[in-house]
Amino acid sequence: MASRYLCLALLSLLLGCAPERSTTPAPPESAPNESRTSAGESEFLAAIAAFESGDYSESLAHLDASLAAGAGPSVQLVRVCMLLFSRRFDEAGSRLDELSGDASLAAGASVARGHLAINERNYDRAHELLAAGLEPVPSRGGPDGGSAIESHYAVFVYELACLGMGWSEANRNQHVRAISWFDRILSGQDDDQLAMIGKANSLIGLSLLGDAEKLLTRVLAVHPDNPYALAELAMIRMGRGDDEAAEQGFRQALQRDGSNYTCPYEGLGLLYLRQGRTDEAKEHLARAIDINPNIEFRKYNGLARIYITEGNYDEARKLLEKSIENFPHDGEAGRMLAEIEELRARP
Repeated sequence: MASRYLCLALLSLLLGCAPERSTTPAPPESAPNESRTSAGESEFLAAIAAFESGDYSESLAHLDASLAAGAGPSVQLVRVCMLLFSRRFDEAGSRLDELSGDASLAAGASVARGHLAINERNYDRAHELLAAGLEPVPSRGGPDGGSAIESHYAVFVYELACLGMGWSEANRNQHVRAISWFDRILSGQDDDQLAMIGKANSLIGLSLLGDAEKLLTRVLAVHPDNPYALAELAMIRMGRGDDEAAEQGFRQALQRDGSNYTCPYEGLGLLYLRQGRTDEAKEHLARAIDINPNIEFRKYNGLARIYITEGNYDEARKLLEKSIENFPHDGEAGRMLAEIEELRARP
């Protein structure tokens, strides 16, 4: 791996379309059906805006309101994606099964299943499923672009497919290919925050820290509380030895999302380990593992280092084997396993 500080919590990053908020005037009271449609569209756009800001609970609430106002099945599919990205995987899978008979949702459902495959680290299968959503779509709604919901939904599915392709390539250490997928989104919307964050993550993987920092700074200029950008920028600060700024960035990210996002915990754990704050390091690395044991690897290596120091070689070995399972492209865990064998062989 080109960068020692890359955080591969990519599945925790979620698709961010940045639709314009609806400016349609309120319909007259004499048109109740039209009023319900307008309400459904407004709630849907509010859901996408909440998702863009990283507030998944609020997004789900707006999607429920949109459905209550009569919005169609495409909103149900977006709601499934919100469940998926909120790590409610079983519920998302069940909802997908319920929607499987609707041909109009076939592409979106395939893309959602592609993201489930990424979570299972089945990247070849993910690519097959994500391909269904890769047909380019026109820009978001307008007078001739159909309803606001359908035009935004089409863009949502396309961007979700491109992001999935990028994330799966990055998770296999193929950062140049990953960037090409993020650039597909940015070519049509150059301020898409999650495409920028995904690209920045891969730029870090290629040791292009200055370019990554520029992208992350752009995201934070618009969304100063974005936890993913805060944590990625903190990783860069840590890599440069600016521990104070790194710790501040990780803690800011945790204030925004301390339940689902592992990278800030991993970053703080690695930072504290480097500073010799072993108890705090152990606490944060263990928390990162608890949140999602199936992504990232440095949290395992860091905690294993503590166990090696304590002489707990068996637990260290288990952690390192899981590190390799999660990310076989980095040699650090293998070297640490060899170190354990050398230590065991000493008289």
